[in-house]
Amino acid sequence: MAKRGETRENIIDAATKVFFKYGFERTSVKMILEEAGVVTGSFYHFFPSKEALFEAVIEKYLQAYSQRIGDILSDETLSMDRIIDKILEELNHTSKEYYLKLQGDKLHWTVQASLHVITIETLVEPLAKALERLRKSREIESSLNVDDTSLARILIKGMEAVIHNGNDNGIECFDSEDLRERLMEFCERIIMIR
Repeated sequence: MAKRGETRENIIDAATKVFFKYGFERTSVKMILEEAGVVTGSFYHFFPSKEALFEAVIEKYLQAYSQRIGDILSDETLSMDRIIDKILEELNHTSKEYYLKLQGDKLHWTVQASLHVITIETLVEPLAKALERLRKSREIESSLNVDDTSLARILIKGMEAVIHNGNDNGIECFDSEDLRERLMEFCERIIMIR
């Protein structure tokens, strides 16, 4: 017999597969139950609704995303420009997965907005730690007199503005050399990269 935590994780894993295959709107609780091999009571013991389960799927997805970004930012062998390159590669991969598998473009705008805020927030702490490390090693210097967390928020929000400036549509923009150049230009206005 599966333990409570194992049953919950089994439901989340099954839901991830089904949501990725059919998207949120076309997925039913019955489909998730069949994939997980559990009964209705088990589902509702852990999740009051399909929406609550979807939030758990996204939370697990974002934890993995945050871990991958954190690994990039904590890699002490990477310079700031390599960090930007690797983050763009991760954004490219994650965006394609989000849009193509989760059908993120079909989610209600309020769900998209919430996911966006949560995603941005997961980047602040790891970027602040990387900035602290890069400042201490004198690889970067900021013209702004702010702490590393504030600088991380400024960089994230600014990079977000550069990425979503209206000129680039769709997930293909992360493959763009022009985007990389614009991001580097923005970063170099905020921090001096040595």
